[in-house]
Amino acid sequence: MQEGLIVYLVGGQELPESFDLTAKCRELGLTPRLVTVVARNQGFFSVDDAWHYLLTKGMGRVSLLVAQVGGDALQPIYPPVRLWG
Repeated sequence: MQEGLIVYLVGGQELPESFDLTAKCRELGLTPRLVTVVARNQGFFSVDDAWHYLLTKGMGRVSLLVAQVGGDALQPIYPPVRLWG
């Protein structure tokens, strides 16, 4: 089963161009095949839109990670929550 992950960025932060979100998620022990972002000025505008996108891409499991970017790291605020599958 393919896994998708929605990263919800808090604090109005944006990801730098060189930030590899998938690699940073894997450093946290997560193994998504596809990662999307929900942020004020990047990615999707809402979790619902990102969730729908992942489902249309064939992800059988979708999780949500609320996090912030600190320097060159992704810092989770809460553990990931499974939304689907």
